[in-house]
Amino acid sequence: MTNIQNYIKISTNNKPTTTMLNYIINDKGIVIFHNNKPVKVDKTAPEYHRVIAAFDLPESEQEKAITEILNKKTGEFSEHGFTINPDNVTFGGERLPTALADKVRSIAQQGLPVKLFVKFWENLQANPSANSVRELYDFLSYKELPITEDGFFIAYKGVNRNGYSCHGNLNTKVLQGVVDDTGRIENNVGDTIEVLRRDVDDDRDHSCSFGLHVGSLNYAKSFSNGRVLIVKINPADVVSVPKDCSSQKCRVSKYKIIDSFDTEIKSAVCDGDGNAIIAEDEQENDDFVDRVNRYVLKKQQEGLTMLNVRQIQNSFSPEYPSRLRVLDALTEFNWVWEQGYDNYWVDLNE
Repeated sequence: MTNIQNYIKISTNNKPTTTMLNYIINDKGIVIFHNNKPVKVDKTAPEYHRVIAAFDLPESEQEKAITEILNKKTGEFSEHGFTINPDNVTFGGERLPTALADKVRSIAQQGLPVKLFVKFWENLQANPSANSVRELYDFLSYKELPITEDGFFIAYKGVNRNGYSCHGNLNTKVLQGVVDDTGRIENNVGDTIEVLRRDVDDDRDHSCSFGLHVGSLNYAKSFSNGRVLIVKINPADVVSVPKDCSSQKCRVSKYKIIDSFDTEIKSAVCDGDGNAIIAEDEQENDDFVDRVNRYVLKKQQEGLTMLNVRQIQNSFSPEYPSRLRVLDALTEFNWVWEQGYDNYWVDLNE
């Protein structure tokens, strides 16, 4: 009995050429010999399924497709005005600070177009304070927070159970939002809260001061009185990042509440409502794996005890996915397969 951890293939024929790939695959991931060096792609890595899907291509096209994927993994490629290498990232000839360079790399590694970063960069340039921009880098580097396709970034805000802010300031001029007689502001999903920018303290040495506060999830949880909200902020509206709390909070003049907190958003990029943007190939892979599993279950219900892997491939006619991709999909649902004389078989008795 064999499963994918024992499935090893060195090149696609017995005579390696410049158009053939050498690789070793097991249940932990795949190692591909790229530029004469082994590059490991873990099964949990965002680019793993893109690599596996590339084996569906004609052999003459596989190396080019996989090389493009691996170049993004190792951080060496150019796209949409970006030049990325392991040492730095430049956009339009300007070198990006580390926090933003890491964001561009995360976008690329998730299989998303790096041009999704451009709107964020444009909004950042609209911030009137150079100090605010530099301080924002500290906030973003503490823990990588998602950006949105409309050029904002996601953060969290702790409030009272009734939605009102935990503290109020009657001297702050509120431009958008409902304020009670103590200066606390009501926060409801869908609301945009805005105060006069000059009423936000721009001195980062003042740890607790006036202005709208947002932060990392950990900070928001520790600051809340029973409720945490998900907010999005235009980088142009960031005023200061206090030095305390490991730069986990920042003071802003405006934010929009997009949801109540339920699950931390970990995607590199979200849409304007905070929903994770998933690469098309990731969704396609989910559909592929589900289709393989449904086919196997159907054959099991029909009374088959062994299923030829070639039958699974043929069920996708006229596209015919590679055997490697089908075997990998089978392991997603813990189907056990074994190698026969001239093919692979799935044991439906398991």
